[in-house]
Amino acid sequence: MNYSHLIFVFTIILAYSSVSILAQQPYFGTGTNDCSSQDTSTSAFGYLCNGVNRTCQSYLTFRSQPPFNTVSSISSLLGANPSQLSQLNSVSQNATFNTNQMVLVPVTCSCSGQFYQSNASYVIRRDDSFLNIAMNTLQGLSTCQAINAENSEQANNLVVGSRINVPLRCACPTQNQTNNGTNYLLTYLIASGEFVSFISDKFGVDFRATLAANSIPEDAPTVFPNTTLLVPLSTPPLSSQSSSNKTWIYVVAGVVGGLVALCILGVVVFFLFFRKKEKKADPQFVSESFEAVEKPSNKKVEEESEEFLESLSSIAQSVKVYKFEEVKAATENFSPTCLIKGSVYRGTINGDFAAIKKMSGDVSKEINLLSKINHFNLISLSGICFHDGHWYLVYEYAANGPLSDWICHHNGEQKSLSWAQRVQISFDVATGLNYLHSYTSPPHVHKDLNGDNILLDGDLRAKIANFGLARSADGQEGEFALTRHIVGTQGYMAPEYLENGLVSPKLDVYALGVLLLEILTGKEVSALYEGSNTNLAELLIPVLNDDNAKESLSNFVDPSLQGKYPVELAFAMVRLIDNCLMKDPSHRPNTDEIVQSVSRIMTATHSWETSIILASKVYAQQNYSGNTVMSCKGTNETGTTASFLYSCNGEKFSCRSFVIFRSDSPYNTVSYISKLLSSNPDEIVHINNISRFKILDQNQEVIVPVNCSCSGQYYQADTSYVIPSKYDTYFRIATSTYQGLSTCSAVMHENVYNALDLFPGLNLRVPLRCACPTRDQSRNGVKYLVTHLVTWGDNVSSISAQFSVSSQSTAYANGLSENSVLYPFTTVLIPLPKEPSSSETRTIKREHTETSYPSRHKISYGSLFIGVGTGVSLAVLCFILFIVLKHKKENGRGEILGNRRQGKQKRNLPEHVLESIVGEGQMIKVYEFEELLAATENFSSRKKFGHCVYKGVLRGKLMAIKEMSTDISKEVKFLAKINHFNLISLAGFCKHHQLSYLVFEFMENGSLKEWLFKDDNPEAQSWNCRIRIALDIADGLDYIHNFTAPAYVHNNISSNSILLNRHLRAKISNFSLARSANNEGKVTSSMKFIEGNNGYMAPEYIETGQVTPKIDIYAFGIVLLEIITGKGAVFEQDGKEVLLSETVLESMDEESKIQELTDPRLQVKHPLGYIIQQTDLVLRLVRLCAACLTMEPERRPSANEVISTLLKIQSDVQN
Repeated sequence: MNYSHLIFVFTIILAYSSVSILAQQPYFGTGTNDCSSQDTSTSAFGYLCNGVNRTCQSYLTFRSQPPFNTVSSISSLLGANPSQLSQLNSVSQNATFNTNQMVLVPVTCSCSGQFYQSNASYVIRRDDSFLNIAMNTLQGLSTCQAINAENSEQANNLVVGSRINVPLRCACPTQNQTNNGTNYLLTYLIASGEFVSFISDKFGVDFRATLAANSIPEDAPTVFPNTTLLVPLSTPPLSSQSSSNKTWIYVVAGVVGGLVALCILGVVVFFLFFRKKEKKADPQFVSESFEAVEKPSNKKVEEESEEFLESLSSIAQSVKVYKFEEVKAATENFSPTCLIKGSVYRGTINGDFAAIKKMSGDVSKEINLLSKINHFNLISLSGICFHDGHWYLVYEYAANGPLSDWICHHNGEQKSLSWAQRVQISFDVATGLNYLHSYTSPPHVHKDLNGDNILLDGDLRAKIANFGLARSADGQEGEFALTRHIVGTQGYMAPEYLENGLVSPKLDVYALGVLLLEILTGKEVSALYEGSNTNLAELLIPVLNDDNAKESLSNFVDPSLQGKYPVELAFAMVRLIDNCLMKDPSHRPNTDEIVQSVSRIMTATHSWETSIILASKVYAQQNYSGNTVMSCKGTNETGTTASFLYSCNGEKFSCRSFVIFRSDSPYNTVSYISKLLSSNPDEIVHINNISRFKILDQNQEVIVPVNCSCSGQYYQADTSYVIPSKYDTYFRIATSTYQGLSTCSAVMHENVYNALDLFPGLNLRVPLRCACPTRDQSRNGVKYLVTHLVTWGDNVSSISAQFSVSSQSTAYANGLSENSVLYPFTTVLIPLPKEPSSSETRTIKREHTETSYPSRHKISYGSLFIGVGTGVSLAVLCFILFIVLKHKKENGRGEILGNRRQGKQKRNLPEHVLESIVGEGQMIKVYEFEELLAATENFSSRKKFGHCVYKGVLRGKLMAIKEMSTDISKEVKFLAKINHFNLISLAGFCKHHQLSYLVFEFMENGSLKEWLFKDDNPEAQSWNCRIRIALDIADGLDYIHNFTAPAYVHNNISSNSILLNRHLRAKISNFSLARSANNEGKVTSSMKFIEGNNGYMAPEYIETGQVTPKIDIYAFGIVLLEIITGKGAVFEQDGKEVLLSETVLESMDEESKIQELTDPRLQVKHPLGYIIQQTDLVLRLVRLCAACLTMEPERRPSANEVISTLLKIQSDVQN
C-alpha cells in the first residue's frame, strides 16, 4: 500500500515536471484582473521562474496611447532602452506612433523570487489606482496583484507624484523550449477578436507551440482581451523576421509594372490634351478661394522667390468655389427630399453634410464678413457657387435646425428643450454676439437676430446665422449710426431703430432680450405681443413685482418644462431679459456683461442638475461589474450579476432601446449589421444618415435600434446567430462577433448545447445587453438607454461628453463614480433625453502593425504592392514635372503662379460682383520692399522699436514691421484665419531676398515684459490695470482654445509674446509655434522637437512633447506670476538662476513671504504712511497661479474658468 502510494506521488510529480519544463505556467485568463486574490501560486503575480536562465532578453508588445505614444515616453514607462526600441521598430528615436499602433518593446527579464519580471517604475497621477495602472496605463502588461505585492505599504495611500515599482510580465524559455529552437518569449497583449492561431500566424509561429507555451488545450483554445499570451520565437521579432529572400524580385516587378502602366497613360493624355489648340484665357475669373492679398505688380512677382509665393498660395483662402455640378450632385439635383426650409437644401460634399442656400442679388457683404470671422458660435461659410444669375452659399450643417422649431412646435413636432439646454443656448448666442461686438476688427452689428437665424448643431449648441443685414459698427460703443432703410424681423427690432433708424450694438442686445424671452416662455414673439401692444417689458412686470411672483413665474415659463427648473435661476433670467429690453439703449447691458450673467446662471444650473441626480436613490440599472462579463463560468441565473444582463428594474416591461456596434468585416453594411442584431435596416439608415449599400469604415460606430424586454429577471434584446466555423466558441461569439453586446454566460444560458458541441450551421439564441429607464430616470427626463461599448482610453467623462450628457448621470446609471475605471470590451448605459443621432458616433481608429509581423505567405503580395506603388509614384512625379515645365515655358512664370494651386479651378463670374467681393475682402496685403524702406527710413536705428522690429507709417497708418530670417508661411496662415481683439492683427507681409517682413498693428507700449520692468511707469502701480491685462490674455487663449475651427494651441506664451497697445490692452503675438489642437477628435498631440521659452514650458511638454491647450494654461500661470511679482520667469537670486514658479509656490503658506514677493509698486500706502495689507487679493491671484501650474494637465483650469475667477477678483478690486 505504501509502495503504491509512493508510485502515485512520483507519477504526479513526473507529470507536473514534464509540463512545467515545457510551459511557463497555465494561461490564467481574466483571473489576472482579480485584485482581491492573494494566492501567490497563480500567474496573476507573473510567470513562474522555471526557465533555463534566470535572466534573459525578452520582448513585450504595447499599444501606443497618448501620452505614451513616442519612443521616449514608452521607453520611460516600460523601463526599456529607447535606442533599442527605435531600432526594433525601425523608427527614429524622435518618432511618434499612431494611436493604437503595436509597438515592440525589448526588456531584460529576470527572476524575482519565484516569478519572472521586468522591472519598471511609475509616477502616481491623479485618480490612479493599482487596477487603473495595470489595466489602463500598462494595458495588462502587469497586474494589480503584482503591483500591490511590490508596493504593499503604499496600497492604501497613493500620493500623487510618488514613485512605485511596477513588475512587467515576461519569461525566459524552458529547457524543452530551448531544445525545440525557442530563444525568446514575447509577452503579447491580446485584443478583442484575436485568438491563438491568429496571433501565432502574425509571428510565423506554429499555433500548437503557442498553445503549449501557455498550457492551453487544443480543444478549448479560448483567450481573453486585456490578458497576455507568451509567443515562442526563434529570432527577435524584427520587421524583417519573415521576409522572403525574393522580396526584391516583387519590388522590381512592381516598379517596372507601374512605370509601364504610367507610360501608356501618358501617351493617352498627350493625344487628348496637348494636341488640342490652346484657348485664350478668360480675364474674368476667380480662384477657388477668394484672394485676400493685394497682388504685387508683375515685375515684383518676377523678383520674388517662386517657392515663397507658392507656400503662401493658400493663405487667407477660407472660402472654396464649387462647380455647379458639385452642388447639384450634393443635393441630388435639388431634390425636394433634400429641402430643409425655404431655399436651403441639405447636401453631402466630400462625405460631410452641408447646408446649401440658393440666393439672388448682392451677397458680397455676407461673404466678406463670414470670410473674416472664425468663431464656434457663428455659422461658418465653407464655399460658394455662382450659376445662371444665382448664388449658392455652402454652410456648415446644423443638424437640429433653427431654434424657432424647438421653441414653437410647428407641424405638431414634439421637440422640447430642458432648462440646462436653454441656458446653454442662451450662453452660446450671447458669446457669439459678444465676439461680433467686442472682439472682431472692425466690430459688427448683426441687425437680424431672431429664432430662425439661430441654428442648433447635433449637440444642440447654438450658432448665429444669416449675416445679410450685418454692418460694421464704426463708432465706439454707445455711439450710433443712422439709416433710413429700416429692415429686420418684426418684433425683434429695437424702438430706437424703428423710430429713428439708430444702429448700434445695443440693437442686437434688444433682439437678444426678445430671443431669451422666447426661450424662457416657449412662445414666439408674435404670440408674446398679443398681450403687450407697446413694450414687451410689460410682460415681465407681474413676475418681477407681484407679491405672488413665484406663481406668476410658473405661468410665465414654458409649460413643457413641467416645473423642472430652478426658480431662483429663472428669476435671474427674467431680470436679465428686463435689462435687455430697456427702452433707453444706454441702460441696456453690453454683451460682455450678458455673457457673464448667463455664465453664472449656467454654472449654478450645473450644480442644480447634480443635486437632482444625487437626490435620486433608484437611478442605477445595475452596478457596473467590469470584466466579470467576460467570464464563462457564471451560468447560474440567480442573483443580480452583470455577467448575465441588466436587471429588469425599469418602469416598463419593454421599451425601444439602442446599442452601439462597430462595423467589422463582414458586418460592415447595413444589411449585415441589421441581420446580426435583428434590427430594422431602414431605421439604421435613418438614424445614422448612411446609405443602405455603403460599406462602412472599419470600426465606425453604428447606432442600432432594438426592442428591449424583460426575460425572467433580466432585460434582453433577442437575436439569433448561425455558427459559420468550427472554431467558434461561446466566448468568441459574445466578445468578438457581438463585441461584448452579449456575454459568454448569457449565451451559454440561452442555449442547451455543450461548449464542445458547437458545429457549423447550428442556430444559437443570443441575448443582447439592453435596459429600460427606471421610474426615477424617467422623472428626470431620461427616455432611452444606449448600450455603449467601451474602448481603450474611454472613461465616464469622455463617453458622457460624446453623447452630451452629464458625467454624473452616466455614473449613476451604472452605479459608478466619475473616476471609476472602465474596461475595454465591456458596456455602459448612457441615459438620453432623446434618440441618439449620427453626430454622437465616431470611428475608432486602430492602427495595426501587420506589416511589422508579416506571415510568410503574405510577404509576396505586400512587396508587390510596394513595388507597384513606388513605380506609380515615380512615374507620376516625372509626369507632373513634365507638365509643369511645359506649362511654364508656354505661359510664363507669372501666370503659373496664379494657376498652380492643387485642386483649384477657375470659374467665370460677373466682373462687377467679383470686384466688389475681392475689393472689400482684402485683409492680408503684400507690400513692396521699397514701401518698407521708405516707412523705416531704410531700416534706420531711430525707427527700431525692439529686437528686429521697426516702426513706420505705411499707407497712412503707423505699423510695426518685424524682420525675420525663418519661414513665415505658417504664422501668416494662422493669423489670416483668426480675428479677435486680444490677438495681434497682421496687416501684410513682404519677401526680399532671404528675409521676410511681417507688418502688424503697432503696439505703443511694447511687450508686457518691457512694461513690467520699466522704471518710470506710473500705470504699473494699478492692480486694476494688471488684472485687466491678465483678463485680456485669458480672453485671447479662450478664443483659440474653444471658439476657432479648428482649435489651436499657442505653444509659446510668455511675457515677451504679450504686447500692449496705448490703452494698455493686451494682445497675444508670436504664433510661429502655434498648432492645431485637433487630433482624431481630441485636443491633444505630441511634438518631436521641444521648442519654447525656459521657465514657461509645462512639465508634460518637456518630458513627453505632449501638446494640449493646458500647456498654454501653464504658461499663463507663469505670466500671471510675473504680473503679480514684477519679476521674470527666471531671475537671479544670490548669484543663481531661480525659477519664479518654485519661489512663489514654496511661499504660499507664509503670508509674509507672499507680501515680500509682491511687486513693491503695487503696495498701497495709507495717508498716515503705513502700507495697507492686500494679502487676500494676492493670495487669490497666487492660488489661481498654483491651479494653472498643477503638474497634472487635466487638473489645470480651462481658459474660461480662469476668466471667471479673474472677473470675480476684478469685481472685488473695483468695489
